[in-house]
Amino acid sequence: MILRLRLAAILAVTVGFLSIGTPAAAQDSHYWTLQYGPQSSLLGGAVIGSVDDVSATFYNPGALSLASSVAFAVSADVFEVTGVILEDGGGAGVDLGNAKSGLRPSMIAGTIKRGLLGGGGILAYSALTRARGTQDLSGVLLLAGEDLPPELGLEDAVGGVAFTGRFNDFWGGLTYSQALGEHFGLGVTWYGAVRSQERRTESIGQSIGTDGSGSAEIDIGSGSYTAYRTLFKVGASAGTGPITGGLTLTTPSIQLGGSGDLSFNESAFGTDTVALAASVQPNLSATYKSPLSVGAGLAWRIGNARLHGSAEWFDAIQPYFVMQGEDVVAQEPADRIIPVDAVQEQDEVLNWALGLEYAFSPKVNAYLSYYTDNSTLTDEVERAGLGVLPFNISNVNLGTDFVLKSARLTIGFGFGWGSTVDEELTDLLRQEDPDFEATYVFRSMKLLFGFEIGVG
Repeated sequence: MILRLRLAAILAVTVGFLSIGTPAAAQDSHYWTLQYGPQSSLLGGAVIGSVDDVSATFYNPGALSLASSVAFAVSADVFEVTGVILEDGGGAGVDLGNAKSGLRPSMIAGTIKRGLLGGGGILAYSALTRARGTQDLSGVLLLAGEDLPPELGLEDAVGGVAFTGRFNDFWGGLTYSQALGEHFGLGVTWYGAVRSQERRTESIGQSIGTDGSGSAEIDIGSGSYTAYRTLFKVGASAGTGPITGGLTLTTPSIQLGGSGDLSFNESAFGTDTVALAASVQPNLSATYKSPLSVGAGLAWRIGNARLHGSAEWFDAIQPYFVMQGEDVVAQEPADRIIPVDAVQEQDEVLNWALGLEYAFSPKVNAYLSYYTDNSTLTDEVERAGLGVLPFNISNVNLGTDFVLKSARLTIGFGFGWGSTVDEELTDLLRQEDPDFEATYVFRSMKLLFGFEIGVG
């Protein structure tokens, strides 16, 4: 980054993930943000060992050939409100951030051909949004001398920060599943994936020192890219009587191509400081990586109830260049070299889910689930330009489905929450209050909706 002034040090920590040339976005450090299929969504994805509909194309391809319902299905979050706030991010009582809402379909899936290879094979398709996010974070700082750390030597300071980010990861695939007897199935889904992402950051600061000197800084940076890749998910499913189980493995993605651009504009002026640099670098090669993952699940039917449980481990992703441009020589000072790149790193993570299904009748069911969505960002992750949210998220879903003629309708409600303290920002802004904490807070509420056509 550029030569920071004293006020800019506060701004940089306040939005520490706003680094020039590093596309960032909301909830991009989480793998279980979205769930798929009407029933599987209400069960929080706890269906690796028990999926019984066409969402098996994603959760466990081996279970598709054993599923009792392979009807055409659409699942969606009809309405979702998500808020990310940095409480006290601009000092005590000054929060940064806001909420977003919208309509968000997540999966469409159906069968192409049944009865293949001796009658036990099935070919299906699916199109799903694997990840998505929108984040706007902005705030203004108005600080007088008593509000500023004494070591900064500032009399007054004003500043503003703003960040906007968008990303979408779309997967489309074909699934082949083969039943080997009545109680065992194997399958594989081949996916093609398109990742698109963009961001823009701004920080502006001005200050007056205790010696009467003045300083100002402006940092503006942006980046966007689209990357193409392919990957495979293989699965096995088995069960007899009241107990079923399954295993899955998702391969790391294979890069097919991609391009993007990075730009920045930086300036700083003070009594003893002058800095100026700018660059626009289009048509850079872009790469996005998704990790190896291994999942397992079990389900147990007890009377009219069925308990579901699943867990999935995701491997770490070592640091790599999403985009790498040419180093830039600053206009001032002329001996300053600025690297232009976007780097990503993610830690390994384990997510798990528990779900309860209860059949009131053959046509009416109720669902309750809890699942985790843990962040891949830890203290050990040093270069995470894409993932920005460092907190683990807990989620609860509740809903029901019912059959009307040849269609099954699903409706439910979901709530997610998580928080973590920003230790670096807390230490910088804490004055006489030992209980002061700058805290990232996440909340989401969503209505879940889905339908299947051709049930029975």
